Amino acid sequence: MKNNKNIIETKKSEIKITVGITAYKVSQYLEKALNSVINQSSDKWRGVLILDGGNDKHTEKLFNMFQHPNFKKYSFTKNQGPYKTRTKAIELSKTEWYLQLDGDDYLPENAIEILIRAIENEPNSYFIYGNCLHFNDLSSYTKIPSENIEDLCFGPLFNAASPIKIELFKKLGGYSKDLFINADWDFWLSVFEKNISGIKIDETIYARRDRNDSVGNQFMNLKTKIIESIISRHPIYFKKESRKNIARYHIYKKLAGYYKAKGNRFEASACASSALNLGTSTSSLKDIIYEGEMPYFRYKIRRIMRYISIKLKKIF
Repeated sequence: MKNNKNIIETKKSEIKITVGITAYKVSQYLEKALNSVINQSSDKWRGVLILDGGNDKHTEKLFNMFQHPNFKKYSFTKNQGPYKTRTKAIELSKTEWYLQLDGDDYLPENAIEILIRAIENEPNSYFIYGNCLHFNDLSSYTKIPSENIEDLCFGPLFNAASPIKIELFKKLGGYSKDLFINADWDFWLSVFEKNISGIKIDETIYARRDRNDSVGNQFMNLKTKIIESIISRHPIYFKKESRKNIARYHIYKKLAGYYKAKGNRFEASACASSALNLGTSTSSLKDIIYEGEMPYFRYKIRRIMRYISIKLKKIF
């Protein structure tokens, strides 16, 4: 593990924020996440590294090998999922502020410096949000926070791992124990409903890796139940029937695309039909329904031709 910067001992009162890194099957990414914290331009941080249970051997090996004076470590023997591991990291934090860092993401080099400055300028705020760099192996783009409250129908208005005061986490009762995924969206809906204010900064403070095999994508089959649970848990925000329908439409549309990519045309068609009953018709939704009605042989030829077309585009 790299350690390019000398760790300067700072007074306990100057340590403002804990970075909690949660790791589950991220062996190829974890070292970058850890180094992005160790090599911050500011030393006013402490770290907690949490290993979820049921991990792969390579991630376990990295966890066991990693040692750093500013990091605590904790491992679970059984799989807990993303939110119980985050909760444990918060419980182990001794600072006023907490920043979640998923094991496949990383922090820009000056992220802590930017956050400390924001905290010192507005100490009474409960959270900080800013730009987030989204990236994968082929491309990247910067996503800025949304100012449109209607966008909460789809998810948080900004990066869900934005820094929070631990007091806020306790005040809201932590993450919902009933939601295995999307508990962060549920958390930020609670923040909105209670009219709790935060600090907006016009700088990039997080880098998020976009993965097809993320935990959220692995549990897509739970999405319809989860959206109903979130709607029922937030009657203030979802008071309008239109917001409920927008949220459901978004989920069914996403599921239709997911099942299409998986080659499950009948499930994809059913989800596309549910989306059309709730919202705007699109060419992609119509196409998915059309595929569901095709004779099997014609559908297979169509899939093969699409596969060949994608391969040729990559070559040329």
